[in-house]
Amino acid sequence: MTGTKKIRKKAGRRAVALLVAGILLLLIGVASLFILQGKSVQFDRNYDNGGDLSAYPFGAKADGAGYTALQQAALWLLRQRALVMLAGLLLIVLFVIPNRDLLYSQTLAPYVFIAPFVITFVVFFAYPLISTILMSFQEITGAGSKWVGFKNYTDMFANKNFYTAVQNSFVYMVLTCAILIPVPMVLAYIAESKFSKAGKFFKTVAFMPVLCSVVVAGIIFRMMFSELDGALMNQARKLVGLEPITWLKGASTSMFAMVLLCFWRWTGMNMLYYMAGLKSIPNELYEAAEIDGANAVQKFTKICLPLLKPTTIYVLTISIYAGLAMFTESYMIFGGNNSPKNYGLTIVGYLYRYGFEKVDKFGFASAVGLVLLVGALIITLIQLWLTGTIGRKAEKA
Repeated sequence: MTGTKKIRKKAGRRAVALLVAGILLLLIGVASLFILQGKSVQFDRNYDNGGDLSAYPFGAKADGAGYTALQQAALWLLRQRALVMLAGLLLIVLFVIPNRDLLYSQTLAPYVFIAPFVITFVVFFAYPLISTILMSFQEITGAGSKWVGFKNYTDMFANKNFYTAVQNSFVYMVLTCAILIPVPMVLAYIAESKFSKAGKFFKTVAFMPVLCSVVVAGIIFRMMFSELDGALMNQARKLVGLEPITWLKGASTSMFAMVLLCFWRWTGMNMLYYMAGLKSIPNELYEAAEIDGANAVQKFTKICLPLLKPTTIYVLTISIYAGLAMFTESYMIFGGNNSPKNYGLTIVGYLYRYGFEKVDKFGFASAVGLVLLVGALIITLIQLWLTGTIGRKAEKA
């Protein structure tokens, strides 16, 4: 009996050793990705061809000096990072196969269920975020990268186009939030009203723009706001006795075109959110209000508005994000990222200009992206605090 216990303990230790080794190999592979900072292809090419590796962890070598055995081993691990991660997965599988009972363990089950989210979060959010933070302090060129400290940030805050982009994005966000919350709410209330005879048809028509590609919509709106006399918006001005204008060459008219496109595309989606919120309100409340003599406006202000607060907070949050992240609409309306006098330049467009349109400015674009992330986070947190979602004690029922 004692011998059997010893054998089981040894087998258990070996199994745990396999698991630990597998996890360590996976961590080494992930760490390699962070070390290479998006320069994997260049590193692999230089390593395989015996090229210069001075842009990587150990820096440039002195004349006649070579890498130590430990450094060579580390560089080999970097080169074989894919095999290292596969080996780690294989060891974890070898641990799981003889211990399949663990898969049915109530203790382990929660970790198994959250594992896909954690892996996705690390690969598609944590790793890019950390890489972006590191790159924002670097000057990245085709020949390699070097640390420049806060130079990217000082250059960004000294560039007047940055403030133009921030102003445009902020104004766009405020205007879209001011329109895309009350209007869809009222339209949803009307569509869900028992007095609405064409409710289903109205819902279908309102939601159809959501299904339209933003590229197609942007091209159509560019034609609508063209400076030609025959453009739709200039024809509308003629009907009321006004002269045609160059819509996309003015600050206010350019913003009007972008906001109108957003309103046309997303009113139906926000209506859908509010209709879902309206369906969660018990009919008994409306019936009690009718008995007390409340009219439609009073029922809307006294019942709908308070009970739709969670929906409104959600719509406001996603509208803030969408407003600050707007890029494609402006790009398509102006036929590119270079609008007249930067009237259509947004913060994401500013990032795109330096990250993809200019050469050797990827570190600068990373700094812009981080400023956008922090700004959006601060605005969202302020909004959630003002609406009582966070930072305040819930009112007692």
